[in-house]
Amino acid sequence: MNSTPHRNETEYPEPPQPPFAPIEKVDLAICTWNRADLLEKTLDSIKRLIVPYQVQLRVIVVDNGSTDGTANILKQFAIDESFTKRHQVLLLDESQQGHTYARNKATESIDSDLLIWTDDDVILDAFLIQKYVEFADDNPDTAFFGGKIEPDFEETPEAWITENWEKLKGCFAARDLGDQPTPFSKDRLPYGANFAIRSSIQKHFPFDVELGRRGQKVNGEDELEMMRRVLDAGYLGRWVPESKVKHFIDRSRMTELYVREYFVGQGRALVTKGEAWSDSIRGLKWRSLRKFMAYRFKRQFASSEQWVSLMLESSLAAGQAMELNE
Repeated sequence: MNSTPHRNETEYPEPPQPPFAPIEKVDLAICTWNRADLLEKTLDSIKRLIVPYQVQLRVIVVDNGSTDGTANILKQFAIDESFTKRHQVLLLDESQQGHTYARNKATESIDSDLLIWTDDDVILDAFLIQKYVEFADDNPDTAFFGGKIEPDFEETPEAWITENWEKLKGCFAARDLGDQPTPFSKDRLPYGANFAIRSSIQKHFPFDVELGRRGQKVNGEDELEMMRRVLDAGYLGRWVPESKVKHFIDRSRMTELYVREYFVGQGRALVTKGEAWSDSIRGLKWRSLRKFMAYRFKRQFASSEQWVSLMLESSLAAGQAMELNE
């Protein structure tokens, strides 16, 4: 299962140790797959970014085999002189399907002091880069950073979502670790739609290709696993509360089916990380079935707190059984 989780880290020279040099060049990276309409809005928000005068910005976009209008959206962005007169654009293709393959493709091309990662379905706050650069320069001992991700729902969420927000906010990529620049720990990390890392560190710690989204398969965990390796190596990370993005959540992701599929992916990730509840496929399948039947029964009359918990447990068990069976 984990025979080749990520590329050999010794491919790259040993990364520098703190204190890190001031930021002069920034790469902003996005990996995209079949989200042309949302991507266009993300790129429009990038055009409105406030970039410190001493900083050179380059936007890297990796198309992970899109079949919609993504290529045309990217072409128009790359020739928009209102942006390219001031900043650079690098468009890349990664034919192997998978978010981590696309992320590693971007990593191979970075040429900067700081790499900022975001997604193709967010609106970036105009001050995002400025705040990251200022914070990085003020904290030369810190290797990576993360900021707020605020949900932007297409329509008002149903009560079962708001009533169980603490359990469900991860599948909507919402992240808020407070208003203070606190240090990160292994269980307190930013999410992939809004984090930054010293480029020399990122090159030394590529993403685990067994994790991450792959088409409709939502395994996730890839950026978290990478950050934990960085922490294990002795580097520091800190929260930057003023660096913000808004994450668009369309109505198709505000359903029980989407939440179940997300937690199936989380179950798969547990196996990949060596944290499976059991090595018995049969036992996991039976647990998933029992909890699913209880969820469907209690869905009719019980409080959402009861049946949502059953739904999540069923999905996590199902995901683990699927991954162990492959």
